[in-house]
Amino acid sequence: MKPWIQVVTPHSDIRSGRLDEAVFAADLSDVVADRGPLEYRDPVTFFRKTYPTQGLVHLLSSVLGRLAGRGGEAVIQIQTPFGGGKTHSLIALYHLIKHGQLGDAIADILERAGLKTIPKARVVTFVGTAADPIGGRTPWGEIAHQLGQYELLREHDQKRRAPGKDLLHRLLGDQPILILMDEIAEYGVKARDFHDQVVAFYQELSETVKVLPHSVLVVALPSSVPYGEEGERVLHELQKVLGHVENIRTPVEGEEVYEVIRRRLFEDTGDPNEARRTAEEFFEMYQRLGDDVPREIREPAYRERMRKAYPFHPELIDVFFERWSTFPDFQRTRGVLRLLAQVVSELYQKQHPAPLILPAHLNLANPSIRGEFLRHIGSEYQGVIASDIAAGGNAKAEQIDREMGSEYVRYGVASGLARAIFFTSFSGSEKRGVGIQRLRLAVMAPGLQSAIIGDALRRLEEELWYLHVEGGMYQFSSQPNLNRVIVEKEEAVKPEEITEEIRKRLEKLAGSELRVTLWPRVSQDVPDNKELKLALLGLEHTRQVGGADAAVREILEKCGQTFRTYRNTVLVLAADESELAATRQLVKRLLAYRAIRDDKALWRQLSEENRKALESKLQDVEGSIALRLMSAYRHLAKAREQGVEWFDLGLPTVGAKPSLSHRVHEYLRGEDLLLDAIAPRYILERVMGGEQEKSVDDLWEAFLRYPHLPMLTSKKVLLDAIARGVRERMFGVKNGDRIASDDGGTPSDFKVEDGVVYTLVGASPPLSEQKTSGAPSLQVASTLQTDMRSVESGAAPQRAIHEYVVEADIPWDKLSDFTRGVIIPLQSKGAKLTITIRLHAYSDKGIELGVIEHPVRETLRQIGATVLSETP
Repeated sequence: MKPWIQVVTPHSDIRSGRLDEAVFAADLSDVVADRGPLEYRDPVTFFRKTYPTQGLVHLLSSVLGRLAGRGGEAVIQIQTPFGGGKTHSLIALYHLIKHGQLGDAIADILERAGLKTIPKARVVTFVGTAADPIGGRTPWGEIAHQLGQYELLREHDQKRRAPGKDLLHRLLGDQPILILMDEIAEYGVKARDFHDQVVAFYQELSETVKVLPHSVLVVALPSSVPYGEEGERVLHELQKVLGHVENIRTPVEGEEVYEVIRRRLFEDTGDPNEARRTAEEFFEMYQRLGDDVPREIREPAYRERMRKAYPFHPELIDVFFERWSTFPDFQRTRGVLRLLAQVVSELYQKQHPAPLILPAHLNLANPSIRGEFLRHIGSEYQGVIASDIAAGGNAKAEQIDREMGSEYVRYGVASGLARAIFFTSFSGSEKRGVGIQRLRLAVMAPGLQSAIIGDALRRLEEELWYLHVEGGMYQFSSQPNLNRVIVEKEEAVKPEEITEEIRKRLEKLAGSELRVTLWPRVSQDVPDNKELKLALLGLEHTRQVGGADAAVREILEKCGQTFRTYRNTVLVLAADESELAATRQLVKRLLAYRAIRDDKALWRQLSEENRKALESKLQDVEGSIALRLMSAYRHLAKAREQGVEWFDLGLPTVGAKPSLSHRVHEYLRGEDLLLDAIAPRYILERVMGGEQEKSVDDLWEAFLRYPHLPMLTSKKVLLDAIARGVRERMFGVKNGDRIASDDGGTPSDFKVEDGVVYTLVGASPPLSEQKTSGAPSLQVASTLQTDMRSVESGAAPQRAIHEYVVEADIPWDKLSDFTRGVIIPLQSKGAKLTITIRLHAYSDKGIELGVIEHPVRETLRQIGATVLSETP
């Protein structure tokens, strides 16, 4: 298919954009006075641009036959909606009789009338819009003047009295005469002080012409007039008077309007084969769409309509004539031509590549086009267009096209749908709005996927402020829709209300698998105990921004002013920044929905369909927030030997309804970070670390304290592993002088949890030995002096020491770990601690004495340390 701009050629003024609206406003008085556009004044040009419709040909041939004395209709009323081609028909009659032979343009008319030449006849005209009811001549005075017999009716004209049939017979005589009268209803309104005489004259004139064999009276009357109640009354009287004798004619009927428009707007309508090919491709597309388009569109007759209407889609022209022409002040053919000329002009200048001109192509951003529509529906729709449809790229429909991707921008799908809906939203009758089947006609072209239409429509429904959808019909209104009401309610929602709603929902989502602390303000809000704990960071500390790392380290390492003892029992969840933003917006919308529902006065104003829609939206959002919060709180932090390790829980499964603590619990188990079973060898090699014996409490404390060890679901996991180790003779357990053995000799009241695990002779050595680091280090020697006694009176004393000395090279970056893992655990044992520092300089320059003095000695003084010796 070729673009229509490559096939047809608009008239020069349309191509250039210099449109003269007068060319679409035919005026019989201007033609008679030889003024106005050439298209009407010059008979040859006029007939070249006039499409000979069946109604026009029949009218002209009938009048010619009557003037030639062959009988026929004496009084003819041309009645169509305002602007429906009435004046054009009168001008055609005027030129035909006034100028005689016009070549091929009237050949069919003569043949239809059975004549070889145009009969000679006098032509008189009266146009009510040009006549002056006060100082000018009356209709009967004007006719007498044009016939050169004004003196016959002077007195009647001056006294504004109808002359009667006898005088009219003398005035008209027996010679052929054609009387053309236009806009007589408007004249009747203006001549209100003698309009009864005007009505009487028309009745007398019609009855006189009826009996004169060579006379014809042609009167143009609209089906309604834009002059209020008085105009309607005058029109009704005229129709009643003329209705006894006239024959009503309609110049343009049915599909003839397509050719009328083509002839008036295009100087070259192009190769008919191109029109046929384009119609065929669109027709095949409609066949593929099936029930997605109306049934009549898939009938072969519609393919022929598309060919006739080319380069316009029939839907565009049909909506103009079926809807816009029902406005009382819309000048049917004239108004359609004027609007279509502007549409063609703009598209042609932009070299629009479409194969057909569709309703979706009406550019409401163009002031001229927009103004034509607003003239009939009201200036209040200016804001509707700017908000939702066309505003130089800033309207909501235009934004949707950009957001939905290149395919939407290429075809302007959302914008085209919005324009098409606007085009079909108005009518002078009750017929308003459009269903999705006809919307596809307004937008679809070969190459565009039908599914895109549905996607774009859903976005329009969700985001436009003045689009209303009821009973499957789309239409624009000057009243804001539910979307606008929602936006207004959203704007009233305060940030603290959103925060509070999120907090309430997180409390419900917390779960009980772990002890949850919601939004801790300080580290001591998370207790330092042996319970597995989960802290949910506040909304201000997201994973990407907001200092989440610092907040997490504070919680994992501290409990208030002291170091946290049980670091391996704490987990922290932080929200994802982008997911949290989406969640905030969702909660904001939820609160707006509730506000609308709770506003009784507003609720009563909503239509039943809008109420149902709001309830549905409310339920959808209610069901979505939990999933959103689960998606947001997915970044999990856990203490490690080297600071903090982050894990991403991923997106939750849609439909699943776990708690946050359950989700964390299951993730840790899946990653083997939380165990519900461990092997005895793991205790022997990883926890006892080569020691010959260790109390069960100390083993359990190690799992709770040290992040390099896995987390256990409970102490029972450790006790089960110890029991299995005993059975497998990997180690033993003693409690005082009693021992748990693998031969079933364990006393019934023996409590493993109070015992001491000791290695057996011949047990497997550790899998790996600790490697010493060759990096520069601080050598620390410590001496521990204590008196350890049995905790139970009468029980055999446990193995104890009174002095402990260790000398080790400590890497500088491990000092905090040394303090946390070595010094702090000994603090609770009541021991006296003496620390000896041996510092070796690795450079030839040595260590400056200033460093020793400040801050080493100064710090020792400030903390109250007793210096036993110092070298140098």
